[in-house]
Amino acid sequence: MEGVLRISVDTNPLLDNYRAVVRAVNVDAEPRFYPGSPQILAQLLRPQDSLILNEKHPEDAYTLRGVMRDTSAAVHQRDAYEFWPAMVPPRTARGVVVIDPPYEQTDERERIVATLAVAYPKWAHGVVVIWYPLKDRTAHQRWKSQLSKLRIPKILNVEHWLYDTDQLGIYNGAGLFVINPPYAFVQALPPLLEALRAALAPQGHRGELTASWLDG
Repeated sequence: MEGVLRISVDTNPLLDNYRAVVRAVNVDAEPRFYPGSPQILAQLLRPQDSLILNEKHPEDAYTLRGVMRDTSAAVHQRDAYEFWPAMVPPRTARGVVVIDPPYEQTDERERIVATLAVAYPKWAHGVVVIWYPLKDRTAHQRWKSQLSKLRIPKILNVEHWLYDTDQLGIYNGAGLFVINPPYAFVQALPPLLEALRAALAPQGHRGELTASWLDG
């Protein structure tokens, strides 16, 4: 929640949309709850859009259905790495797949690479967003190398390192791999990234937030 609180008191208008999403799940002026990716996505839907969510663990799937009960979202309970290839291509011409795992398993990144290798040829023009935490820079570079070997033409890598030097054993930031990012999204990124960097930088650190194409 620390990052949410930092943005809530920031005044940059570029972050207004994010603040609005957080306010929607909080009654009090000071945020107590973070909406999470399912609720964020649900708030962004247009009337013609649909949202399909998946959660592997029964207890978490039950909780997710409760949270999403007032939305039109469909909640499935399956292994994500089986569910993802099974659901593409979607029935609609356009769509987005968001991969947001907890990274609790040591082979999570390898499974993402293997599943992407299967799912991408089935829907080569689709947009895929993969979120990940940043902890170890060496391990992260190894993962980027594995993704590069898939030879997917358009993978935009957005990275946010919170600290000026890596902090051992803690959360150093987060990033996204965005496959086939829309042109308007890419064009709008630079000022937004700078606004996020300035709002989220810990005291005494400038931080680094960059976007670059993954060499494939």
